[in-house]
Amino acid sequence: MAFNIFIAFWSVSILFIITPGADWAYAISAGIKGKVVVPAVAGMLFGHFITILLVAAGVGLLVANNPTALMILTVAGSAYLLWMGINLLLTPPTPNQSGSEKAQSWLRWA
Repeated sequence: MAFNIFIAFWSVSILFIITPGADWAYAISAGIKGKVVVPAVAGMLFGHFITILLVAAGVGLLVANNPTALMILTVAGSAYLLWMGINLLLTPPTPNQSGSEKAQSWLRWA
């Protein structure tokens, strides 16, 4: 593979990771709800890494050349995003307002 294609591939991959989307909403929601954020972000990064490896292995080309597989993945992804959005609307994250909670250390985020 040519070096310029390699650099372009990883540049686009990094741009996809840092672009706000559903994964950022999940991380913010986990933080607001008082869940541990680092495992949530680590899981998202692991998912991005697996996706990048699959695309680099050529699975993206196989899916792009098979219209049925592309339609199935598109519908499944849309359904997943709708499910996440509906759950967010039904149970919106709210910060904990009670003053009885003890002060938390920085380890709470790890």
